[in-house]
Amino acid sequence: MPLAYFLGVSLIHVPGAALYSDSEDMRPVAVWSQMGFAQTTIGMVAFAVGVAVARYIARRRSAKFASPDVVARQDFTTVNRLATLYLWIGGAAYFVFLPVLGRVASLAAMLGPLGSLLLVGACLRLYVARQLNDGGKYWSTIALLPVLPASTVIQAGFLNFGTSWALTIASFVYAQSKRRLGLFLLTPVVIYIGLSVFVDYMNVRADIRKVVWRQDSFAARVQVVENSILSHFSWFDIANPKHRQAINDRLNQNLWVGRAKQRLEEGQVSYAYGSTIQDMIMGLIPRAIWPDKPVVGGGGDVVSHYTGFILDRTTSWGAGQVLEFYVNFSTLGVIGGFLLWGWLLGTGDFLIIKYLDQGDQARVLFWFLLCLSLMHPEGNLLEIFVGAISAGVVASGVNFMLYRRRSAQAVPSLPRA
Repeated sequence: MPLAYFLGVSLIHVPGAALYSDSEDMRPVAVWSQMGFAQTTIGMVAFAVGVAVARYIARRRSAKFASPDVVARQDFTTVNRLATLYLWIGGAAYFVFLPVLGRVASLAAMLGPLGSLLLVGACLRLYVARQLNDGGKYWSTIALLPVLPASTVIQAGFLNFGTSWALTIASFVYAQSKRRLGLFLLTPVVIYIGLSVFVDYMNVRADIRKVVWRQDSFAARVQVVENSILSHFSWFDIANPKHRQAINDRLNQNLWVGRAKQRLEEGQVSYAYGSTIQDMIMGLIPRAIWPDKPVVGGGGDVVSHYTGFILDRTTSWGAGQVLEFYVNFSTLGVIGGFLLWGWLLGTGDFLIIKYLDQGDQARVLFWFLLCLSLMHPEGNLLEIFVGAISAGVVASGVNFMLYRRRSAQAVPSLPRA
């Protein structure tokens, strides 16, 4: 989980920083990007410290991981069936029910964590494949990685959801692998291919979303994606102005952080001093209980207020943790916020692996979904906090349905995969 989050933060900050790595470039966009990336670097160092502290504390307080004999006694056939069930539930929730029921806010909040069962199922299958040395199961699951971004583009018109999912599964593979050097050497190739797909997607994003949001047929969506991206595919070129603009538009949140930092230092706007955190609490109160509840601003409102930029209202904008931590309490907010984030994900990651090796699938699901709700480096704290509450409720509900007549340590009887 910490690796996946670190990669997610890097994805929306490092490419943009690379465009303006020349320290002598005095253009405002370059200065803002450099200022913002400095804060991002501070945050990531604090995040790593938080993860290290969490793992140290968890290891001292927790019993050791299950012995090889305990792992060997697990019923991996049944765990594999559970993984298959998660894949079916997650796929149905995200690709079938969410497009129909997602307009109802309360239902969307529940369907989101249910859709994340896709990731839990994929990771469980990979875990079983590794324990049983089943190459077929392993590679058939790995084949899902490029499918996930393509599927979220076709289903919702967004590339970032599927990319985040793929990063999470890839991070799980890396953490479980004994051949990390090969995966590490393959990383630059994957990054280059990913950037190439991204800049081409950005070039035709409006055409794709027009078809998707018009709710055309599945075949029509696939056709427009194929015609828009695959038929006009070009490799990423940092000297290409269109490619640079695409990176600058969506993979350079340093720009927002640097611009907000400048405006705060010049007194054009005031620090939030925790007001965005108060929004998290207000967001949990239903309007049925508080009919006159004031409108709680989203990520786009935070970005536009502190940067002064006019944003396109036809797309979603997440403030991101670096910006939101900074506008609350400056650099100290970035340090403290990422220390806490690292501690949360480090603790959750430790518990996932611990319970996975012990065969306690109920607790694996709970901590997995809880950690996944925090894996949105581009999101705003309000949405993440509400998502974490929803993830806990969904995990508890699924576990109740599966284990209500059994011990929490047992895996339910499921149909064969």
